[in-house]
Amino acid sequence: MLGHVKRGYTNRTAYHDGVVRKTYDGPDARARQTSELRALEALHDRLPVPAVTATGTGWIETEFVTGNHGQDLIDAGRAPSVLAECGRVLRRLHRLDPRLLEPAVASDLVIQHGDFGPNNLLFDLNDGHAVAVLDWEFSSIGQPITDIAWCEWIVRMHHPDSVSALPAFFESYGECPPSQQRKEEMMRRCRWLERFATRWEPTGPAGPLWRQRAETVQGWTE
Repeated sequence: MLGHVKRGYTNRTAYHDGVVRKTYDGPDARARQTSELRALEALHDRLPVPAVTATGTGWIETEFVTGNHGQDLIDAGRAPSVLAECGRVLRRLHRLDPRLLEPAVASDLVIQHGDFGPNNLLFDLNDGHAVAVLDWEFSSIGQPITDIAWCEWIVRMHHPDSVSALPAFFESYGECPPSQQRKEEMMRRCRWLERFATRWEPTGPAGPLWRQRAETVQGWTE
């Protein structure tokens, strides 16, 4: 029997007999599937990512990984440890050779997750370490600030009571870009998601929501 996977937002995600099937919907579905498959296969022995078990037109199946969702742990009062682990995992990712994904790319760029944050990490039930980094469909090659700023955005937007724990993330990552630079990157990403959502449903509610979120970011202070 198929069961819906909690917090599977962009695509249809279902669980069956130890396997998770992700079916890609919306704009650029094929390209997003290709990006995710490329990342999972390239990083499987370098980062905690689910193993691919099967793939087909419009879908990927991966092993089911047992763990606590990062956002649930933040809601349970464990933001400092969760964000510290987010920083450690992101540092590991950004230190990998980007040519793992694109052989001809410049070495001063990094592998970007594209939607990095506690929203896409599962944590060990006992020791609190990350056991899986999920949802690589927006992965690419680029500047590290994209992932850094987006992890901060997830916290500020969805867990405002835990903003005081963000230094744990930056300290573990080893870098904190200037506030204005991070803010500009958050707004850029929100506007990109507004365009993505509008392409998917031109008259739907998601486009205006992302526009509003970009405006919200504009008002944030350090």
